[in-house]
Parts: sequence; structure tokens; C-alpha cells
Amino acid sequence: MKNRIYILIFAFLLPIICYAQEIQPYSGRVSVSISANDNIKGQIESYISRELRSLGDVIVTDDNPDWVLHIVALEPTSKGGNKVGIILSVVITRPFKSNGLNVLLIVLREVKKNEREILSSMTADLNSIASHEIRVGSPEDLRNMCNSIVADFDTDQIKPFRESWLEMQDIVKQNEKTSPNKAN
Repeated sequence: MKNRIYILIFAFLLPIICYAQEIQPYSGRVSVSISANDNIKGQIESYISRELRSLGDVIVTDDNPDWVLHIVALEPTSKGGNKVGIILSVVITRPFKSNGLNVLLIVLREVKKNEREILSSMTADLNSIASHEIRVGSPEDLRNMCNSIVADFDTDQIKPFRESWLEMQDIVKQNEKTSPNKAN
């Protein structure tokens, strides 16, 4: 439901923001936060980051992310001290971005600059939880578990935005062709 709301806001704002401008290709920004012991933290970070980059339209960054993948990894052991598996808790959050709301408020009515600044400060740390799941596997399954996390993230989270972006590109191109104000 929240993704649909984001897509509706995105669909409303994109033509306003991008009118008469060439739309850039879609690019999703993803931050990865891993909490694990040193034995597997580096492996998880490497596998996840590599898979995200392989999607082609995703930037792995901590600067202004669209999504944050929070991964907590545990390695349970037997009474004898042998590792018996890996448990991954994956929470995907979406930071709230008030810039889109500010544009909408400006379009709908006059909003004073100080009101927009107050709104931005009040919403700066808001996040919505897009999904949460637990993955369990053997230590040998770690790479496959990370690959499937990214594949599911792509399908469930990124794909709807990618498709909306492409639809908006088509709409803007159609508007450019039919616009009476188009310069010759």
C-alpha cells in the first residue's frame, strides 16, 4: 500500500519537476547496513553490494538513499561450538523525503519558506518499513541467501519504481511531441 502511495506521488510530481527537461535513466540509491560478527560481516557486505551493483540501475551509497537494507546476521552454534547455520534478519526501510511533499505544497498553495523548513526538520528522521523477513540456511548457503535477498528486493521494491519511471518517460516524450509551446 505504501509503495502505491509513493508511486502516485511520484507520478504526480515527475511531470512537474521534469517538464521540458530530458529525463535521466532510472537510478535507485541503496544503503546497506550490516550488523554481524567480523567473520561474516565482510562477506555479506561484499555479496550484497556486488549483487546490487549488478542490477545496473542501482547505486550503493549512504548519501541520500531511497532504500536502506538493514541486515542482522547470527551464526548459532551447537553445544560443542560448531556453527550450525546462519540466520539473516533483513529489514528494508524507505527514508521519508520531504522535498517531494514541499513541491506538492507549493503547487497546491503558497507555503512560506519557514513552514517548509519546519516540515523538513520534523520529517528528517522518518522511515517506513517496506519489508521484513528472516532467512535461515547453512554457512555454505550464505552467498545464495544474499543473492536471493537482492533478487527479491529488486522484484518487490525496485521494479515498481523502475516501471513507473519508464512510464513517466513515455508520458513526457508524448507531451513533448504534442505540446503547442514546443520550440521549433
